[in-house]
Amino acid sequence: MYVLLSLLLLLSSNLIETETDETVEIKQPPSLVVGIMVDQMRPDYVYRFWDHLGENGFKRLVNDGFTFTNSHFNYMPTATGPGHASVWSGSTPSVHGVMGNSWYVRELDRSINCIEVPGFLALGGDQDTDGNKGPGNMLTTTVGDELYLHTAHRTKVVGISRKDRGAILPAGHTGDAYWYDSSTGNYITSTFYMDELPGWLANFNDLNLPQQYLSEPWETLYPIETYVESIQDNNSYEGLIRGQESPVFPHDLPGLMANHDHNYGLLSSTPFSDKHLMRLAIAAIEGEQLGSRETTDILAISFSAIDAVGHTYGPASKEIQDAFIRLDSYIGTLLDYLEENLGKENFLVFLTSDHGGLHVPEYLADQKIPSKRINFSEYAAELRGYVETTYGQDFIISGGAYELFFDRGYIASQGLNLGEVQKDIARYMLRFDGVAGALAAETLITTEFTRGMPKIVQEGFNIKRSGDVMMWLEPMKYPSGGTTGTGHGSPWMYDTHAPMHWYGADVPNGQSAVRSYITDIASTVATFLNSPFPAGNTGNPLNDYMRN
Repeated sequence: MYVLLSLLLLLSSNLIETETDETVEIKQPPSLVVGIMVDQMRPDYVYRFWDHLGENGFKRLVNDGFTFTNSHFNYMPTATGPGHASVWSGSTPSVHGVMGNSWYVRELDRSINCIEVPGFLALGGDQDTDGNKGPGNMLTTTVGDELYLHTAHRTKVVGISRKDRGAILPAGHTGDAYWYDSSTGNYITSTFYMDELPGWLANFNDLNLPQQYLSEPWETLYPIETYVESIQDNNSYEGLIRGQESPVFPHDLPGLMANHDHNYGLLSSTPFSDKHLMRLAIAAIEGEQLGSRETTDILAISFSAIDAVGHTYGPASKEIQDAFIRLDSYIGTLLDYLEENLGKENFLVFLTSDHGGLHVPEYLADQKIPSKRINFSEYAAELRGYVETTYGQDFIISGGAYELFFDRGYIASQGLNLGEVQKDIARYMLRFDGVAGALAAETLITTEFTRGMPKIVQEGFNIKRSGDVMMWLEPMKYPSGGTTGTGHGSPWMYDTHAPMHWYGADVPNGQSAVRSYITDIASTVATFLNSPFPAGNTGNPLNDYMRN
């Protein structure tokens, strides 16, 4: 017995010495992280348009990088504001508080923009440009915020996008953000960030690139007859830009510019807004000397043309195909620049989206797929009538496709139980055509869901900011009173399935179909950087999946 015990102790000692003698290699983090978001990008676009793509863009990400093919948004509604906040904070609206592009605020008795922060002026636009913008409504830190603190303020974080929210939320609370001003054609910022535009941005604006891009028609990059992956060009499913007679190629941008009173907002409806942003990205890298510091810098880029084109023409259109092929070339140019100037070993790129998009409902219906538009205004009278008849007064103070807000003061004055009233209205909503489900706020507060649609709804529900009833529609039902174009926002696969590509330093070649979430990106980046996770992070790093 004594001999056996001695052997065990000796073996244990040897194991401890072996483990102690081993050293863990701490890899040098990349000098620059470039986070690319493509607004309304469905992951199938890469494979659907594969034969038209160049070798340096998406094909390079797929062939030489790592792709997660089963990545998803895990909350609703799927919109630009929540998408950008979720990717960069590693959490869902239940934590970071950005519940939509806008939401109703009881204390103000009105809706606010997700990046509305009063008290600041615009820099770089005209006198009427709204400058009351900043990240203050986001309740958590981002990857960039944590890296900024981790490096004692030596890190530089820059967010750029055509959309204000696409630049502001990724830049976090400690970075700088620049977005497009349609009235002037300039990229601007706000006094939240600085007192005057940096010289490099003023010089970039002086190039007046929007004027150049809008001086020629938008024609297909390749012969339109080769775009067999999309439906006929002239169809009834597509919307019109103001001044157009039909939504077909070539799009007369100079003529439309005249119809827009020479408003540079027209650029946002074309793929050339992405070209403009790609040029800005390179200017920002050079102007801010990103990637040249002793610490890692971050550049957050949000391309938005696919979203604008998708809303107007739909995912099956020739326009979306041409816009995506052009985006591929812009991303290829950016990756070429990074490799030539930094070296692949010195930068990390990830590419994802903020949400997907539904095919135009009328197009689906014509293919005998059960799809339709749901106009909630048609239900409003019946719903309000039921509330008034049952409770003595119509207490719905705000409502939309995904939530209802009640006058809680009136409910309390009548001695009613708020939770029971919420549950009653949630049950009543199920009588309406197209409504798949509804949950009372009381239920979401008192019950922890672990799977299925209730879990997704709960992740998008913020206890202090959300409404009294959360609801969702059946698959392929879209909340709209229009007849053309399409959108997003649902908890269904066409809106929640997201691309996720990684490329650059320490990223192996490969792919994985493991189920992953958009909230995993932030902690994965932080792990590459040996940096703290964002404060509200709920995702899990994916680094080991890449290595193994």
